[in-house]
Amino acid sequence: QNSPRQRWGRASFDRTHRFVFSATYSLPAPERGVKRSLFGGWNLASVVTVQSGTALTVSYTNATNVFGITGDRAQLTAGCTKSQLVTPGSVDSKLNDYFNSACFTTPPVIGADGIGTAFGDSGTGIVNGPDQANVDFALSKTMGLAWPRDGSALLFRAEFFNLLNHPQFANPDAQFGSPTFGVIDRKSTRLNSSHLVISY
Repeated sequence: QNSPRQRWGRASFDRTHRFVFSATYSLPAPERGVKRSLFGGWNLASVVTVQSGTALTVSYTNATNVFGITGDRAQLTAGCTKSQLVTPGSVDSKLNDYFNSACFTTPPVIGADGIGTAFGDSGTGIVNGPDQANVDFALSKTMGLAWPRDGSALLFRAEFFNLLNHPQFANPDAQFGSPTFGVIDRKSTRLNSSHLVISY
């Protein structure tokens, strides 16, 4: 428990890759007349976010740790490589078995009583949670008004979050030994939403 190398690894908020692109665009408008009132003042805005999942540590509640520390990490099965720790395929196909359970086991017994175990050897932040891809979009129109005083304006704005309705999955249960180990809670999946804002 005093070895820094046992706790060395990626922070839980670490994302290996993250790309964010934002843009705004004001639509061209006629110079004057009714057409300007109808087609002028329109603006588009969007934020695109594509990122890899956060770093996950596979933990294990170990009541038989000889050092008396129950907050442990799972033991890696011999022969399993890092690329094998997560079940292959799309996230949708592994909502109930995100982790490859065959790659994890309980820590080895080292106690003379045949019960006490060492620490698990899986590292900190060794796997990534689900990737995320999201597009937010907004459409707005500003209309100048002379009432109740010059310079007044009416703003119409429609906002669409997760415009493409791409599922944003939460992290799976990373507690080895839990009945829901590797399961992604569908209730935590975020889908699209929208709302309308009118301000004066």
